[in-house]
Amino acid sequence: MERKDKELKGSSNGVIGGYHKWWKAQMPGITWLPKLKSSSGEEAEVPKENEEVQALKEELERTRVVKEKLKMTFTRVRKECDELRDVNMTTAEALE
Repeated sequence: MERKDKELKGSSNGVIGGYHKWWKAQMPGITWLPKLKSSSGEEAEVPKENEEVQALKEELERTRVVKEKLKMTFTRVRKECDELRDVNMTTAEALE
């Protein structure tokens, strides 16, 4: 059984042009993956987010803010409800 990492090696047992060249050879057509630094230290370009992705991220952040406000409101209303329940029980006991 041949080891998987042998695909990365050439006849001189050295790395063939690095991981990214191997990846491109193995997965043609996939160009949207961000790239890392190559073995030679060169930094490759990272694809920029398109406007739709940026708008969705902004909407997600706004949704998080709204969620936090709703949680605070829910907590306040629940405390008020508990206080009113306690007052109601105290009043009911006093009337008996």
